[in-house]
Order: sequence, then structure tokens, then C-alpha cells
Amino acid sequence: MFNRNFICLFAVVFLSASSVLAQNARIGSISPNQAQTGATAFPIIVKGSNFAKNSVVQINGASLDTFYVSWNKLRAVVPANLAVSAGNLSVRVVKNTRVSNAVNLNISASPVGNYDWTALAAKLQTYISTATTLPPNTVRGLTMMISRHGKIVYSNAFGNQTTDSVLLIASSTKMPSMLAIMTLVDEGRLNLDAPISTYLSGFVTVPADKANVTMRMLMNHISGIGDESCLGDQTITLQNCAQQILNAPLEFTPGTKFAYGGASMQVAGYVAEVVSGQSWNQFFTSRVKNPLGLTRFTYGNSGNPRVAGGASSDVGDYTKIMQTYLSSGVFGNTRIISPKTYYEMQNNQKGSLEIANSPGGNTLTGYSYGWWQSDANYLRSQPLPQTVGLELSDQGLFGCTPWIDLEYNYTAIILINSRTPTGTAIWDGIRPLIIAQMRQTN
Repeated sequence: MFNRNFICLFAVVFLSASSVLAQNARIGSISPNQAQTGATAFPIIVKGSNFAKNSVVQINGASLDTFYVSWNKLRAVVPANLAVSAGNLSVRVVKNTRVSNAVNLNISASPVGNYDWTALAAKLQTYISTATTLPPNTVRGLTMMISRHGKIVYSNAFGNQTTDSVLLIASSTKMPSMLAIMTLVDEGRLNLDAPISTYLSGFVTVPADKANVTMRMLMNHISGIGDESCLGDQTITLQNCAQQILNAPLEFTPGTKFAYGGASMQVAGYVAEVVSGQSWNQFFTSRVKNPLGLTRFTYGNSGNPRVAGGASSDVGDYTKIMQTYLSSGVFGNTRIISPKTYYEMQNNQKGSLEIANSPGGNTLTGYSYGWWQSDANYLRSQPLPQTVGLELSDQGLFGCTPWIDLEYNYTAIILINSRTPTGTAIWDGIRPLIIAQMRQTN
């Protein structure tokens, strides 16, 4: 039999817990608490207490896309139409009929934040050299852009580059490409875990050894597909290249290892062509380029574009793509991907799989749909001030280094014409300077 005292104690605890859960949510703070007019969509972090699952953040009574982090933290997205004019916006947390206290989000006509980028500019200048033979970790030119809370907060160019410079970004192409493909997942036209033969039957031949390959595998380098011999062939179509890749022997059993490369994403790009009924360039233009107003990002005019490594861009266009991701898939007032897909793109797909090939080493240990995830121990080893992350990046062979810090809610990109180690050295050298400014400004 149950002890009567135990039953009474349980009842008291249960009733106390129920009482707490029944209390209205309480907002303690919001970040940012200020934003500038004309901002594109941006995330807002709401901290407080008694947040229940399925709580919704509202601004002036309009419900925002809200993600429940914990009982004392919510993440929501403020669309551009709420930052049109100066004034105070009333932020509340609502759960059924229960409403929290109100906290103001101030929209200012003037730039928000007391950023001082003097130290950053001085540091970036040290990476520029005019020497006949470049010293290690130096470049002829460099462009950098940082955005936060829906606005550009830093833009500068050094050496022989301008803020409009367009350069090949190599593997930094992967994330934008995967973002475009994920729009088909949201539409229900593409199942990440269905065999690709479901979509390719009648267009190309999928050999038996690749019968179980899925889009998830193709988009995360775990498919075993690795022949890249046709990626630079400008005389064939994406369909021809996909067939050549599929005809080649597997490097390992699909889903058993991680091997970084471009071949599998080339096949994924062709699946997108088949499902959408458009060429890759038409598809990317309709799903990403036009909605974001990109003017310089391009895969070129080839019928066989390199889906995982052939784009060129300036810092402005790439920043718009990252802003879309940072704001949970929204740019301006347009949703590009759903919140569900946005969080799917943060789930580490590499996990504990055996590594057959990975340039990430012990620094970038997670991977998800074009995004590398910085290792937590690596971040802790960086000079102070640090970030706990999540820090996402998509570096390219020629040194292009874009990243997003989800702790401090900013995006940054370094655009150079060099190599990955140089981009990494610059990234490591300036990260503390950027975080120092983020910590001082809400």
C-alpha cells in the first residue's frame, strides 16, 4: 500500500507545480530591445519565466513564428513590415487565454547600436600586402560585411577590392544551393528520406547499388557517391553529369560514412531540376535569387553548373542569404523555408559516422545541409571574448568565409581570393573583436 504521507506530499508537489504552470508567462527582457526602421526580418530572443510549449510571441497583437527553447527562453522572428516606422512595439507572450506583461521593442529611425569598428578595421588591414610574394595569411584584397538585427552594421573593403567585388566562392556555394532545394521539401514535393529513384526514374538510370541513396544522404556527404570528373565539364548538361556520377562505383555503403565533396550535391541539384521542371539556374532564381533581390550571385550560364562549388558572389548578396537563415527562413516579409525546415538544417547529419574525408578536422565537427558546425571545444579555446555558439559556416576553397553566430545573432562574411587556411586565419583573428562589439550592444 502507498504511504499516506507520501500521497499527501505528492499531492502538494503536484498542486504546486500545477500552480506554477498556470501562472501567466513573465517577460524579463528581450534582445534586441531596439531595431532600426527598414530592417529586414530579424530574430528576437525573449527571456523570462513560465513559458509553456506552444507559447506564441505577439507584437501589437500580431502572432510571430515562435520557437520554444526552454521554460525561460523563446525565439521569434520579427518580419520587415513591423519595422517600417519609428515607435514602440508591444511584445507579449500568449498561451491560450493567458497573456504576459508587455515589454517594448523600440523601432528607431536612427542607426541602433554603439558599434566601434576601429579595432576590426585595423586588424583587417594587417592582412593586406602589396609585396611581390605574399607573406603567409595575407591577401591583395579583402571585403567584409556584418549584419545584425536585420541591418548591415559593418561594410568595408581593403587592398584591391571594393564592397562590390564579385569573386568565385567555391564551396561557399553549398549552403545557398541546399537552401533552394529545401523549398521543395516544404512544398511536399521532395521527401528527404525517399530513394532518389523515386524522382529520377525515366530521366536517368539509378544503378542497383545506389537504390537506397536518399536526398538526405546526397545533401550531407553521406551517400558514398564521389566521382567528380564531370563537375567542370561545360559541354554537357546537369543530367549528363548526374548520370556519369551515378554510373561510377560507390566509395562506401550509403549512410555509413562522411566524405566531403561535390558529386553527391550535383546529383541532388539534378533531382531539383526534375522535381521543379526547371533548369538549375531557373530553379535557384525562382526560389532564392528573386525573392531575396540578389543581383550578383550567379552560377554562370553553363548547362552543367557546379551546384556545390561553382557560384560567384559579392558580400551583399551572400549576406542576404545568411540573413534569411538567421531569421528562421524569412527575408523581409517573405518566408523562404518553414521553421521546421530551418531547424532541420541545424541538426547535425554527420553525427558519429566514420569519416572518410573531412576538411573540417577537429575545428568544424558537425555538418548539416551545407553548414559546418564549429566544435564547442574549439570555440572555448578561442581568445576571449568567445561565443558558445551555435556557430555555422560554409567556407570555400578560395578563402571565402561566411559564418553565422546564433548566440549573438549576427552574420559575417570575408571575401578574398586566396585559400581556405587564409580565410580561417582571418576569421580566428577577428572573431573576438566582433564579439566584443556584440556584447556591448544589445
